[in-house]
Amino acid sequence: MIDLKKSQPHIMQGRVIYVLAITAIIQTLYPITENAPTAVLIGFQMLYFLLIVAGILVVRDSPRNFWILIALGVLWVITGVNFALNLTEPMAQLAAYVVIALYQAMVVQVLLRYIFTTRRVSRDVIFAACAIYLLIGAIFVGVFGALDIVTVQQTGGHAFRDSLIAETDALPWQHIAYYSAVTLTTMGYGDVLPVTAWARSLASLEAIIGVLYLTVVVARLVGLYASQETEHHESEIVD
Repeated sequence: MIDLKKSQPHIMQGRVIYVLAITAIIQTLYPITENAPTAVLIGFQMLYFLLIVAGILVVRDSPRNFWILIALGVLWVITGVNFALNLTEPMAQLAAYVVIALYQAMVVQVLLRYIFTTRRVSRDVIFAACAIYLLIGAIFVGVFGALDIVTVQQTGGHAFRDSLIAETDALPWQHIAYYSAVTLTTMGYGDVLPVTAWARSLASLEAIIGVLYLTVVVARLVGLYASQETEHHESEIVD
């Protein structure tokens, strides 16, 4: 049985940067898929496949997390390709949103445990903190997308209103990704608005999480750094 508290700093060493880098690339390049041919969208799925591989590398020394991410990764490959081939099919979209949100939530859980069990500030800890922040926004893309699809199926109207999209048109996932990012950072430009009670509740929840996360994690990192400095100073006195 692996002791996560003892093994995680070693497990994460040198691997977290891949999760951060791929997540940042996805967040930056997703606009190329809007109104693009199916082949481009399928090609973009390769970035998500790389994210899956990076996540598996991070947890490969923890059998339970490893197999959970393997299972979710396989499901994502299936649902992701199905989504790319059936962009107007609500159930294909819903499945893809749910699976990728679950996968990213699992990675966030692993990285959070790493941050709050490690005893020293290292570049891997900082990479993990940054990756978590980006992944929180990515998780809410899946949550918002799933909510919008369910709302349309039940009421005929959207959960979110986009000033660039007609009310009768489907809300592109790229616009949801943008909305999630500006909500997480509490920028709130107002061009995309939550119009149902559930949409407003989840949007406010994301904004609260974004603010609290930065506050708590910065406090954690500052505390760890102060502890390191104290230990270093004491060791110098002893020497």
